[in-house]
Amino acid sequence: MCCGGGWRGEKSPQMRIVTVNYYYDRHMASPDELLDRYATLVDWANGLKNAGGQVTVVQRFSREKSMELDGVSYLFVADAAVRFGSILDRADRVNAAAAKAQPDIAHVHGLMFARQAQRLKRSIPNTPVMLQDHADAPPVRPWARMGMRAALQSCSALSFSARSLAQPWIDAAMIDKQMPVFELMEGSSRFRLQRRDTARTVTGYSGDPICLWVGRLNDNKDPLTVLRGFDAALTALPNARLLMAYSEADLLPDVHAWLAANPNAASHVTLLGRVPHAELEAIYNSADFFLLGSHHESAGYAVIEAMSCGVVPVVTAIPSFERLLDGGRCGALWPVEDVTAMADALVDCATRWTPSTPQTIRAHFDCYWGIDAIGRSAMAAYATLERPAIA
Repeated sequence: MCCGGGWRGEKSPQMRIVTVNYYYDRHMASPDELLDRYATLVDWANGLKNAGGQVTVVQRFSREKSMELDGVSYLFVADAAVRFGSILDRADRVNAAAAKAQPDIAHVHGLMFARQAQRLKRSIPNTPVMLQDHADAPPVRPWARMGMRAALQSCSALSFSARSLAQPWIDAAMIDKQMPVFELMEGSSRFRLQRRDTARTVTGYSGDPICLWVGRLNDNKDPLTVLRGFDAALTALPNARLLMAYSEADLLPDVHAWLAANPNAASHVTLLGRVPHAELEAIYNSADFFLLGSHHESAGYAVIEAMSCGVVPVVTAIPSFERLLDGGRCGALWPVEDVTAMADALVDCATRWTPSTPQTIRAHFDCYWGIDAIGRSAMAAYATLERPAIA
């Protein structure tokens, strides 16, 4: 069954898991603010806890504090570094706190912190240490590559949202082909599915269908290809509406210029600009289809959020999106920069949409990408790694 599995072990002692975040954000005023901002960190820990783990989060911070939240222990460790993640960053205090928790598995967020994880591994040599990719890239300088390679090889396993995302690291000779690599999605979404008519009453948006873009306006997200594809689809979908919410707006002048040159399409496009995250839930639930033209993504949080609200993704065929959509069986995939393919995919999805489609998309999300589902997947991965018997 798709939603089964995981390490619950109700007749066995719980697996002790320490998740380590070496990232230091000097702008965070309090632990509560950090946990509110770093929802992915909290959700990851809760998923592991719900799958039967005993979870401790070790977080680098400006001062010491320990607390418990929803059955998860949080240790905030005063271990500030001017250049955290650099070769000079020892992270001794963070590693000491992680080792003191006596974990059966240590999960480190970010391949960029491989050197710090290497030092952690030295302090817990019999404990598996897994590093999780978060849009990291192999270093460019030869000396940095050598140090990073040694650090990565000292760890027990790596995880990427899609296995093929490890290939650049293999091609760069940073990791060996025999290194265990797991497919673990980076995060989930707390948004819930709502009735479309209810959400549209709140937002005031209308269209048949309503399409949605949420993402930066930059070359990677490729908004111009999406606009051209949407324009091409208007022949078959004359009442369609495209809403575009974005934060960074590098290509906003280009978008404005394209809309000015294409007034018919422009009359179907609403630029929302920056939208507070809490308000996005109603906007997602107002939409029928989610459009994105990304050339590459380490995960695809906006796609995950869309699916949590029952929105059909019509997105580019890149590794992380292919995995999220189960190869296109839950939405539609189209080649990067292919305007015609995008338009055809959108029209095809629109002809197949039914009132039950949002529930189908949400069910797929719950099964594979919900907080508990991701926790079960991680626990199953941990269980395959060699580890000492749980005391």
